Amino acid sequence: MSQAEVDTPLDDAAVEARRAAARAVRTAFRDSGVHAMLEVAATRAAPAVSVTIPLVGTGGSPFPVGTGLPLPDGAGPLQQLLAHHDIHAQVTVVELGPDPALLVALPTGDDALRLAALVIERRSEAHDAALRLRGAFAGIGITEDHIYVTDGTVQVGDISVQDAITLYDVLTGGQRNDAAELDLGDRWDPWPWREVEKLAKLMGPVVSQAAGAPLDCIPHPACRTCISSRPHRITLGSASPQPVLLLADAISSANSSSTSGASPPAN
Repeated sequence: MSQAEVDTPLDDAAVEARRAAARAVRTAFRDSGVHAMLEVAATRAAPAVSVTIPLVGTGGSPFPVGTGLPLPDGAGPLQQLLAHHDIHAQVTVVELGPDPALLVALPTGDDALRLAALVIERRSEAHDAALRLRGAFAGIGITEDHIYVTDGTVQVGDISVQDAITLYDVLTGGQRNDAAELDLGDRWDPWPWREVEKLAKLMGPVVSQAAGAPLDCIPHPACRTCISSRPHRITLGSASPQPVLLLADAISSANSSSTSGASPPAN
């Protein structure tokens, strides 16, 4: 291969196609709880998409556990698995700073898309549940959530009290106004910390009923010194995947009913 062929640049459409494939890979890994760094090449000879996955600080495996991809005993097992799924790739162990990492070089955008599909197919139940709840939260306007997976359990926590009131209103169909009576109107006011505790106590039975299992609603009021950097918060707690899915479905169903049952605007 000549030097001219090595350095032949791709046109804009081809580069954008590679970028789209890389975004799919990034999303698939992120939703599976895996940190991955991606690079897209703009020349013909280079791999279309390169994925670097740290092997340190990932809880023992950089991939979803259970039915997920195998532990990286060197690069061999992953190379074989990808080949089995018709994913052409060159897998090597590289250094990322002082620590090892896996480098997966994918020659084409189609190979990258097949890798994304494989990761999604093998995503754990807990990550599926976390993703569903995150979507249900987003559907009612809660975007600053902290939902993550630890050892197969979904941790749900640290939503602001304003978002907690929104969640409470959705799950109760807006029929109970006890939360509205709390003095929580100013998110930057440090004094109503007792009101935060009252709200958490109100929410506990409601979210637990929706999930079909006990969920701890733990208040985390902000103090006078930290209120300038964070609002009062409530942590819903941890649960196995099935209660999290039930909670997500309850939120989506209640929100859909509320939206469909809204009165049409007056002429």
